[in-house]
Amino acid sequence: MAAVLLGLLTALLFGTAAYLGPVLGRSHGAAAVLAVGQVAAVVAAGALVVALGPAPPAGRALVLGLLAGVANGLALSAMFECARHLRLSVMAPIGASGGAVPVVVALLLGERPALWQLAGIPLALVGVALVAAGQRGGSGADPPGGHRVLGLWLAGAWALLYGVFLSLFAEAVAAGDAGTDGGLWAVLTSRVTLLLTVLAVPLVRRAPVRLPRSAVLPVTVNGLLVLAGVLTFAGAVSAGLVSVVSVLATLSPLVTVALAVGLLRERLGPGQQIGLVAATGGVVLLAAG
Repeated sequence: MAAVLLGLLTALLFGTAAYLGPVLGRSHGAAAVLAVGQVAAVVAAGALVVALGPAPPAGRALVLGLLAGVANGLALSAMFECARHLRLSVMAPIGASGGAVPVVVALLLGERPALWQLAGIPLALVGVALVAAGQRGGSGADPPGGHRVLGLWLAGAWALLYGVFLSLFAEAVAAGDAGTDGGLWAVLTSRVTLLLTVLAVPLVRRAPVRLPRSAVLPVTVNGLLVLAGVLTFAGAVSAGLVSVVSVLATLSPLVTVALAVGLLRERLGPGQQIGLVAATGGVVLLAAG
């Protein structure tokens, strides 16, 4: 049950960050929002390592954590760019389909969830997919100047990279030596390369990285939300099956969609409403297992 609760808390934190980040990115530029937010995350993660003093990780755990951060940085860059072309209630559920990647990897590596959980995994993923497919029945407009086809490709890239991040990060946590807090080191190493990645992307694209002082606080909060989500995910994969907690973590778009509906007045179509019910049923089955 601890793994289920931590997985759901991860979804809440990631979902809130996936709403706040792109909204801030539309106003202040994705590069600046990502960079400043992740500076705060690296500082906070480093402070945790210094305060708790875990032993350094094994080489394999270190490499996996660093690679996870690169995948996370590319995923976030694709997500922020996607927000320029699609509304949040469309892009977020598509991004969540990346939850299938760690499920497949975990099953191939030998995980065997309970029968109810095996039923809940596809139900939850299909539910999230229906939230995306049902958007045709909704209302609202895509961002001005957006290109829907490009946005859909970016959403697909975000989904794949997000799934790769979850898989690599879960392996980094598991690869920690006995007696070592592998989760905490995986968080720190992945945050460092995430920051380097989100700084490299605007340099390659020659995009400006400027942020007004008034935006520093909300951007910092967004970076710390992502950090908190990664910390709870580390706890979840330490306490339960990766194939289960990854699905729970990728329910985050349901939180993002709820915020978009409540704050941006976007509406859900009938298909999305059915998807929400299916995803909720999937969570119940995952918890029952």
